[in-house]
Amino acid sequence: MKKQENIVKTGFEKKILAIAPYTFLPASSGGQKAIYYLYQHLGKQVDLTCVSTDDNLPDKIPGKLHFKLLPLLGNGVKRYINPANYRKLKKLVNRQGIEAIIIEHPYTGWLGWLLKATTGVPLIVRSHNIESLRFKELGKWWWRLLADYERWVHRKANHSFFITREDAEYAITAYGIRREKTSVITYGLQGGENPTPEQKRLLVEQYKQAHEIPADKTILLFNGIFGYRPNDEALELLLEKIYPALLHQAPDFHLIICGANIPAKYLAKKTDNLTVLGFVPDIEEIFLAAEVFLNPIWLGGGIKTKLVEALAGGASAVSFKSGAIGVDHRLLDGKLKIVPNKDIGAFISAIIEAGAATYTPTSKAFLDYFDWDQIARKANLALRGL
Repeated sequence: MKKQENIVKTGFEKKILAIAPYTFLPASSGGQKAIYYLYQHLGKQVDLTCVSTDDNLPDKIPGKLHFKLLPLLGNGVKRYINPANYRKLKKLVNRQGIEAIIIEHPYTGWLGWLLKATTGVPLIVRSHNIESLRFKELGKWWWRLLADYERWVHRKANHSFFITREDAEYAITAYGIRREKTSVITYGLQGGENPTPEQKRLLVEQYKQAHEIPADKTILLFNGIFGYRPNDEALELLLEKIYPALLHQAPDFHLIICGANIPAKYLAKKTDNLTVLGFVPDIEEIFLAAEVFLNPIWLGGGIKTKLVEALAGGASAVSFKSGAIGVDHRLLDGKLKIVPNKDIGAFISAIIEAGAATYTPTSKAFLDYFDWDQIARKANLALRGL
């Protein structure tokens, strides 16, 4: 655990308690990064305490924590329903003079509501996606039960943070939440690179030379964490349908696929047009070398964080419509091409068009919108209003 003296305290205003019911340090997945980076930046503006599981590893992150991390929730499924957590957190709220409570996802909504009801402290629900819709898409029969619970949690909260405008609009319409009780607190970028044309050219050239990719081939990239149905089905569609058709129409490309838990039947494939790398500990080099990022995802909710990161690294991108939710193409000057879900022909045409385009840096408007400091300031403004 990082020592107390390593926590920077500057400009504190409200005392905030955040409840993160799963491990998020060190942060590797998009959801983990969404928690860690918001708390890091928000913790510079407020007095933030986060309670979480006891298997976080803050010593594995670079630099200092800007929030206090307390391992009070335990592990295992019971942590979501353990009444002992309510007693511990109520004492913490009263002892520390907590002025607002944030819960990550609606699953601990009962706990947040009880704390609100017995302490009078306002409750904020931070939604990473509309969970019930995500499980509906995944074919889970109980999604309606989750929708009822999710609706109840958001309506009991004083305020709701949504990760996309689309999610916020859905909750306003379907859950009956008042618009003024919602904010879009999106996923952000931490020191995202935005290469100049000359820098991008050198990065691409260096990567091709180092990995023996012909200079005349455009680098395409698909990245994700697999063993999750939306990513698995996207990978299958990409390699079984899109890749062969693209190879037939325009063979001047090299597709790189990387990520954890890639199915064994695809792992370690290497041809003149394809490299399947598997898990890459430091993916920044590939993101900066990628010329076109592919996002053939049509299932699952929320924002696709790898799409945001790839665009920040200067790549153009091609995405199915559902996979681009939360990313405003109007901020990107044509760098993001969106096609109808599962339209393979349109996807291939967009890849060819993107690959032929002259490189331009990603717009400042896009980078500003996804800047963590600005996102944290917006969250803090909502907290001040409670």
